[in-house]
Amino acid sequence: MQIDMHYYGVYALGLLAGLNQEAAEVIATASQYVDDSVGNDTLDHQSGAKLIPEATAHHTVDVRNLDRDHQRYIWIPFHFLPGNEGEELTERLVCRKNSDLAKKMVSHHLGFAERPFALELMGVTAHVYADTFAHFGFSGASSRRNKVINDEIELLDVTPATQAYWNQKSSNFFRKYGKSGGWWRNIKRSIFSAGAEMMSGALGHGAVLTFPDQPYLHWKYTYEAEFADRSQQTVERENQKSFLEGCRALHGMFVRLGQNNQRFRSGANGGDFDQVEGKIRDILAIEDGKKKRAQAWCELVRGDAAFGKLDIKQYQPAEGWTKDRNDFPALENPSDAAEFSVFRFYQASSLHRHYVLRELLPEYGLIVV
Repeated sequence: MQIDMHYYGVYALGLLAGLNQEAAEVIATASQYVDDSVGNDTLDHQSGAKLIPEATAHHTVDVRNLDRDHQRYIWIPFHFLPGNEGEELTERLVCRKNSDLAKKMVSHHLGFAERPFALELMGVTAHVYADTFAHFGFSGASSRRNKVINDEIELLDVTPATQAYWNQKSSNFFRKYGKSGGWWRNIKRSIFSAGAEMMSGALGHGAVLTFPDQPYLHWKYTYEAEFADRSQQTVERENQKSFLEGCRALHGMFVRLGQNNQRFRSGANGGDFDQVEGKIRDILAIEDGKKKRAQAWCELVRGDAAFGKLDIKQYQPAEGWTKDRNDFPALENPSDAAEFSVFRFYQASSLHRHYVLRELLPEYGLIVV
């Protein structure tokens, strides 16, 4: 998923669940920050104190994506939570939608609702949980199971808007690779082969670009390698249905958070998911890009009493969390950093990584680090 869901959608669903605006904003910021916390350079304070960020993502072209250890510390716990289905380890590491492991993770993290970093932890949880509804079928460790047959990726029910979008995306590749063989074949050959496979091998859903992250997309693909324990070789996916399931699950999680800590509740907003399901489905169907979908989330929240008729604050980490992190060396008292949301995000991320890799996965016999 992308910022339209990880921030704006999460923000809206938090309000719908009855959380107050401050809580919804912190959760949403932490949710998106999982994709943005890419560095771990140490920041030094003259007192001798240090702040070492928790990296929760790498940029697509980062060479660290090729490091299998980095894959297992970053992609598995934060973006491709294993579903533990099948017999072979590589199959059990494949992410599954709303898996039993994902539900257990949610329940575990909700147990920290009284801790200072509770909201930041819920944001991390929201990101990981939501991604199971988009990244299912792919693994956070390089594997032949992630590879697909490029020429057999097919967009279904393509509308003129979607056609125009992909035409625009492919224009620079036309100049580089020419148009022989058709635009769709060229863009797939250039992006999928040169981009995903060269930079990340068979990591995650790189072989199908960002198709799993587009909520409106109806598409089909065929895995390259056949495995006896794979239930489907050719897969048809309707992202809108999966994203809608994810929205419902997130709403339920936020309701439980409010029950566990009444301080996060508002009293001025909140409602059943069913009453706004149609409106959310309409947002997920928007094909004009993540900015338009983010705008639609904002308009829904502003105009519907169930969301409190509030304004979603724009996501601006450079003016908030990232600035607080970078200003650490200049603090008069370095202990003040413990009150920053960005520090609490690092606490939450560290707890989550340890829990998934050292407790949750080993409980199911999955030893990955």
